[in-house]
Amino acid sequence: MKNIFIAATGKDVGKSTISFALLDLLLQDNKEVAFMKPVGQRWLHSKWGKVEEDVILMKQIFQFQASPPLMNPVVVEKGFTEEYLYKIIKPDIHRKILNAYEKISKDKEFIIIEGTGHAGVGSVFDTSNADVAKILDADVVLVVDGGIGSAIDSLELNRSFFINHGVNVVGVIVNKVITDKSEKIKKAISKYCKKHKIKFLGIIPYSTILSNPTLGQIINEVNPKIIHETHERKAVIDTFAIGATSLEEFIEYVKNMKGNILLILPSLRLDMIFTIPTLKKFFENKETRIHTILFSGTHEPSQIAIQTLINENINILWEKGDTYKVASKLSSISIKTRPDDIYKIEEIKNIVIRNIYYKKLFQSVSQSKIIVPFITKIINRVLMVWEKIRSFFTHI
Repeated sequence: MKNIFIAATGKDVGKSTISFALLDLLLQDNKEVAFMKPVGQRWLHSKWGKVEEDVILMKQIFQFQASPPLMNPVVVEKGFTEEYLYKIIKPDIHRKILNAYEKISKDKEFIIIEGTGHAGVGSVFDTSNADVAKILDADVVLVVDGGIGSAIDSLELNRSFFINHGVNVVGVIVNKVITDKSEKIKKAISKYCKKHKIKFLGIIPYSTILSNPTLGQIINEVNPKIIHETHERKAVIDTFAIGATSLEEFIEYVKNMKGNILLILPSLRLDMIFTIPTLKKFFENKETRIHTILFSGTHEPSQIAIQTLINENINILWEKGDTYKVASKLSSISIKTRPDDIYKIEEIKNIVIRNIYYKKLFQSVSQSKIIVPFITKIINRVLMVWEKIRSFFTHI
C-alpha cells in the first residue's frame, strides 16, 4: 500500500484539485484507492454530520464506500484549539486518525491523504500536517503557487518542516502558472528539486475556471438577497469590477473585460445601471456578458433599475452594507470545487491531469510500513494511558 500526502505551502494553493486529479487517474487505472482528509477546518452540515467540504466532494463524485466521518476523523470547530490547550488530559487525536485510517485503508493499493493549509497548521493541538504524514507513514507531495523567489522560499520552509519531523518529501507540483512564464518557472523549480533530490512532478497553467468562484458559491458565501435569478449558479464568474468611479471611467474599464462579469454597484448609481444595456456592443467576444449585478447600500435598487436588468437577462443580488464591505466579502471567498461544479470538474480533467507527471509520482512513492503488529498496538495503548496518568499528576 502506498500513502501519498498532498500538502501545500499555504491556503487555497490547490491541494484539493491535485487530490481529485490523482484519485481520478488511479480509479481510471482500476486501482483500489481511498481518500481521507484527517483534519478538516472548512466543514459543512451534511447527512453524515459535520464533515470537511473536500471529503463531501470526493465521496459524492467517486462514490467511495467509506463513511465521511472516517474519511475526516477530526473536525476543527470553533473553540476546538482553545479547549485542547487547556485540557489537562488531552484527547488522543493521533489515535483517532490512525483508527480511521486502519478502517478505510483495508485492501487498498493507494491512499490519497489531503492536508490542511501549510506544513505547520495544526501544531497548536499537536497535530500538524507533518505529524499526520509521520503517523500515517506517507510520502509528501508539496503544491506551490507559480513563481520563483517566493515559491522557492515557501517550498524550502515547508520542506524543512516535514524533513525535521522525519517525513519524506517526494516531489513538487507548481500550480496556477501564467503561460508565458511557464518555462522560466519550470527551469527554476526543477533546479531547486534537483538540489534537494526530490522530483519535479508538473506545472499546471493558471485557469480562471479553477481560480474563480461560481455564482452559486458567491450566493452561498456572501448570502445576499436574490432579487432576480437566471438559474445559472454553476457558471464561473471570470472577473468583477466595482462601480466606484465616474461613469466615463466605468464604461472604459468594463468594455475591456472578458468572460462572465460581476459588477458591484451602489444601489443608487442609476447612471451606471442605465448604461449597462449599451455596453454589449463594446464586447468583442460574444461569450462576454454582464452576468450578475451585486448591489450594495442601505436600500434595495429601485423597481425601474431592477426591470432594466431583468430585460438584459442579468442576475440581480443585493447585500446590505457599504460597497467596500460587500467587495471585501466577495474577495475573501475561498475557492473550492463543489460536487455540482461541472465546469470545474471538467477543467481538472482537461488541464490538471494532463500536466502532472503522475507515473513518476506513483513509482517514486514507497510502500507504507504502517501495518502495526497486534502486540505493538497493545504496548502503544499502555504507554498512551501511562502518559495521560503522568500528565495528570504533573498538573496537580
